[in-house]
Amino acid sequence: MNRLIASFSAVAALAAVSQAQCFTNIGGAAQSGSMYSVWGGYPIHDEGRSILPIQLGFTFPMPTTAPGQVCNRIWVGSNGHVYLSDANYGLVAPIQFLIDTLGELRGAAFGSPRLVVYGDDIQQSTLGPWEIFVNTATANQVTITWQNVARYQTPTDQFSFSCTLYSNGNIDYAYDINCPGNAVDAVWIGVSAGNAAGTGAEVASDLLAGANSGNVGILWGEYLGAFPLAGKTLRFSPNGLGGYTSSVVCTGADHVAYGSGCYGPRASQAFYQYFGTPAGSATLAGNSMTMSPAGQGYFVTWGGGTYVAPTGGASTLALTDDSEVDVTPSIPFPTPAGPVGTLSVCSNGFVNMGGIGNNNVAAYGDVFELLNAVIPSFRSNADYDPSAGGAIKSQEVGGVLYITWENVVRYNTTGVSDRWQLQFNLANGDVKFVWNAMQNSAGIDMVVGYSPGLSLDPGSISLATVPPFLTQPDYNATQALALSASPAPIYTPGNPTVPITYTASNMIDLVPPLGIGLGILMFSVAPFPGGLDMGFLDMPGCNLNILSLDVTIPLPGTAPTSSVVLSMPQPLSPGLSFYGQVLGLFTPFSLPNGQNAFGGVLSNGLQSIFNTY
Repeated sequence: MNRLIASFSAVAALAAVSQAQCFTNIGGAAQSGSMYSVWGGYPIHDEGRSILPIQLGFTFPMPTTAPGQVCNRIWVGSNGHVYLSDANYGLVAPIQFLIDTLGELRGAAFGSPRLVVYGDDIQQSTLGPWEIFVNTATANQVTITWQNVARYQTPTDQFSFSCTLYSNGNIDYAYDINCPGNAVDAVWIGVSAGNAAGTGAEVASDLLAGANSGNVGILWGEYLGAFPLAGKTLRFSPNGLGGYTSSVVCTGADHVAYGSGCYGPRASQAFYQYFGTPAGSATLAGNSMTMSPAGQGYFVTWGGGTYVAPTGGASTLALTDDSEVDVTPSIPFPTPAGPVGTLSVCSNGFVNMGGIGNNNVAAYGDVFELLNAVIPSFRSNADYDPSAGGAIKSQEVGGVLYITWENVVRYNTTGVSDRWQLQFNLANGDVKFVWNAMQNSAGIDMVVGYSPGLSLDPGSISLATVPPFLTQPDYNATQALALSASPAPIYTPGNPTVPITYTASNMIDLVPPLGIGLGILMFSVAPFPGGLDMGFLDMPGCNLNILSLDVTIPLPGTAPTSSVVLSMPQPLSPGLSFYGQVLGLFTPFSLPNGQNAFGGVLSNGLQSIFNTY
């Protein structure tokens, strides 16, 4: 064990680089006396904002702002956000309350850039003195700190967080360990260049996983339930393309899984794009998508469809708000799961491969309803109400069944409508989505995609850029090999080591049915960003998630679970990380379909972060 400790000590020495400061309240100039209530009658600590701008002392390089706008001033909001601008523009189109929607984050045309540090309805805590500080004491950086705040209607909260702007364009959001989540409304975290950044079709990112906004000057995440950034510092960095990347640069003691083990259950064959704004779904107009049966799934391409207007021979379906009817084609429709004799059409923008009463009709641009469908469903799903305008029509022409939403309005809107159709080729099973006219002011949410039935969530994708792709899963042989560890690696001065149990789950039995597990636990000083597919070693679909093999430890034991207790040496500085991964060994070619000639599977990566709390 002494040799092992020495090995890890060497790794610690290699990894002993400067660590970003976790949350520390450095104080500064108090701002509460120079704020006003943005809504009369509400106290400043609840709905307050700076009366006058605060000078940064440098020009902050915010990308893709309004023409001619620079950022050398800030305005601070009590609800956890900051605006940037200059003397020429001033504060343009601020949000009255908190920022927790994409439209509010994007801002209006020429609207001020904005930083959402903790996007929730917050106010002073009753447990300590509330204040907002701005500290300019350090050259080329400014830190704004919200001290002792609470969520609305939870006055016994007490948490603090901060935002630091650096003259090189980096932005750090630091959170103390008491920062809570919200089980009702998601907490928004993000950065936006303002000026209606992006298109409105952008989706939230997992900021802890190293997100990248490309050439769009907006990047954000939304977190419902537990708040994963408590005790951490999140950095937004310019990516050189006009957008941002995110990274966690400081955290409390924790074991954080990243990447995935190979050959685990795939996210089924479902796919979708979520449009959170009217302007986003309006971009579908004039476009189409084709799905062609391929094995157990579909080959998906963008384009390939032409809108065919219903003729006088089309049947108007007896659909009202939140309703469905059966449609029976002249011959059963071929699908990967077999021919379907009866299709059900729901007024809310989808066609199911089976009769009425299977899938929930009350779906309003709802990802949950798509993924929890009982039977396969093709969807351009929004809250449509044909009883308020337009019609949904069925017509079979030349061996193709056309289901058309002809100028159908969305619920609680007037004067605007959508026109699009689903085309079902009764000979070859092709399905085409064709959007003819999509209004950008009718309703809000829309979900476009397909589900074969109950599915895991693959996440929203850009249908205009991701296809072509095949929905059929290539691997589904076993549960993914998984690496976990406990307890959290908290150390105290004077303790030379921290005992941690590393556990590999779902190990493949080396000699079935004896339950023999054999693996190698590997550690590195750094992760492998995005993972390296090991197909060149005959392990296709398995990603190496660590950058180097600095320490390797045999992991003999039982299948499906094998554990080892390691006395990890105390790191040289708080925030130091090791990165681990397990290689599980088995008989080559013994997995279903003869895959993996190497005879090895890899687990997810695991970042073990050492700290004093």
